[in-house]
This record gives sequence, C-alpha cells and structure tokens, in this order.
Amino acid sequence: MFPKLTLLQWLIVLVLLFFYGFAVFAVTRDYYLRHPTLPAAAQTPPHAAADTAALGQRMRAAFAGADSDADSAAPATLDNADPAALSQAADRLFAARRFADAIPLYRRILELRPDDVDAQNDLGLALQYSGDTAAALDVLRAAAAAVPGQQRIQLTLGFVALQAGDTETARQALARARKLAPQTDVGREAARLLDLLEQQQGG
Repeated sequence: MFPKLTLLQWLIVLVLLFFYGFAVFAVTRDYYLRHPTLPAAAQTPPHAAADTAALGQRMRAAFAGADSDADSAAPATLDNADPAALSQAADRLFAARRFADAIPLYRRILELRPDDVDAQNDLGLALQYSGDTAAALDVLRAAAAAVPGQQRIQLTLGFVALQAGDTETARQALARARKLAPQTDVGREAARLLDLLEQQQGG
C-alpha cells in the first residue's frame, strides 16, 4: 500500500525525482566525455584511407591530448629531451593526421629511448600513412623481431604488410598477434584481418 500524499507532497516527490534523473544524466555524460569510446576498426576495411588513422588510434590505448591544438607541437619540440612531452606532441600531430610532421618527433623519442615499442609502432604507422611503406616495414619488422611478445607491434606489422601486398609477412604477424592474446581487442582485430586475408586469397 502506497501512503496517501497531498498534492504538495506529490509535487515535491516529482521535483526530487526530476533532479535525481538530471544528476544521473550529468554524471553519466561526464564519464563518457572523460572516457571516450575508441573507434572500432572492425567496422571498416583495413585498406580505406579514412580508416588508417582510426586503426592507429585503436592500436594505442588513447591519444594523449587528441583534442588539443596540433599546432602546439612546433618543430622546436625536437630540442626537447623529455620523451613524454615529445610523445604527447607527436600524438597530437598523429591524431590531426599530420603524419609527416609526427615522424621526426617519433624518431627523436627513439633517439632518447631506443627500446620504446610504442614509439616504434607509431613511427611505423606514420611512415605508412605518409606513403613510405618500405621504411614503415623496416621499422616494424625490427621492432617485432626485438619484442616478439608485444601484441600491438605484431598487429601493426601485419596491417602494414597487408597494405604492401606482402601476404606471407602479414599472415605470420597477424597469426602471432592473435595467438598472443585472442580475447583482447588487438587479438580480435588480428583475427578479423586474417579472415579478410583468407577471403582475398580464396577469391
């Protein structure tokens, strides 16, 4: 049995419910603004030019400062000896699809930290998106060989090799990426690209 309330009490209850609903909406909206969902590479073919940047973003956990002004990463940043600051500047340029401008910054990071697999991964992608596939494959092959257990670099190597028409390298790298952790997003993307490769070979 519901208690009998006066009209004024009902109005107070409705007002409280309204503000409660608004508070829930505000908190939920704030969460998704702070934790944006990354684009799903599985929704688009790997060879589409518009999708290459999306796949690059998906391969990284997130781009630091992706919504910032990319022009803030000026060439003078190359004088910086802070790999974290360089990485943020390079990632802003990458997110803005200024791949050629990002390449020197990723190379500078690797001068400071030669074993930085994330920088190698992103340098390979930036070179690929800039049209230098041969250089991209050189960087990615070396990184994948040095750290064979790094799943993301295997996926990137497979992706770029697939673009270059090197199906054997693509198949090996993608199969390795899938095997390393099949239930992760990277593992599922590797499986999707392998399926596409098999379909192309079968067709």
